[in-house]
Formats: sequence, C-alpha cells, structure tokens
Amino acid sequence: MQTKIISIVLVLLMPLLLSCCTHYDEMPQTVSVRVLLAYPDNSPTGPYKGARVELTNANASTFVDSTDASGVATFHVPGGIYSAVSAEVYLDTVSAVHYRYLFNGRADRQIVSPDSTTNDITISLTMTRKRYWN
Repeated sequence: MQTKIISIVLVLLMPLLLSCCTHYDEMPQTVSVRVLLAYPDNSPTGPYKGARVELTNANASTFVDSTDASGVATFHVPGGIYSAVSAEVYLDTVSAVHYRYLFNGRADRQIVSPDSTTNDITISLTMTRKRYWN
C-alpha cells in the first residue's frame, strides 16, 4: 500500500519536476532606435551635440540619451510602445539682443519592434523665444 502511494505521488509530481528544468532566456532582445530632432525653420540653431532625449515605455521605464552633432539620439531598448520627449534651452549670446530659446517636443505611441525595418522616431520641436537678461 505504501509503495502504491509513493508511486502516485511521484506520478503527480513528475510534471512539476520536468517544468523546473525548462530554460528561459533571461535577457530581453533589444532594438536599436534612432530619435531625430526636427527644428523649426525660423530656429536660430540647428541640430547640435548634447540635446537631451528621453524614451519612456508603457511600464514607465525611462531611457535617456543625448544627440550627436546631427541631432540624432540612438537607443538600444526592448520592443514596446514608447513616448519620445525632448526639451532644451538655447541661449543666444552672440547677437546684439540676447534671447533664450525654449525647444520642446513629444512623439507619443511610437511602436518599437524587432520586426520593423526601421525604428526611427522624429520629434518636431516647437520654439518659444524670451528676452534674456544677464
């Protein structure tokens, strides 16, 4: 009788023991994403190195990078739905009247997928100008 009970318990526990041996890849696959900043036509500056860009996914994970000299920030992130944001202040101290230019823009609901041929996101920036007093 005791041998029969042990046999039944082993048969019931066998699926559990086999499922414990399954191997899962713990590293998520990352995707290369390029975020391009598009400056307004009347902007005193064009793309420059060091503009801050943030990517936030649906889980509220935020990835931060800065642009290169051509205004492009490159990320390596897991696939998902992202919002891309950029906000920068540019101080014009060269011209006779000094201005502070505020650039900001957002691109929401951007799908990033390893199956996509390109994962480029363009943020169209808006500009506000204020007089800058030292």
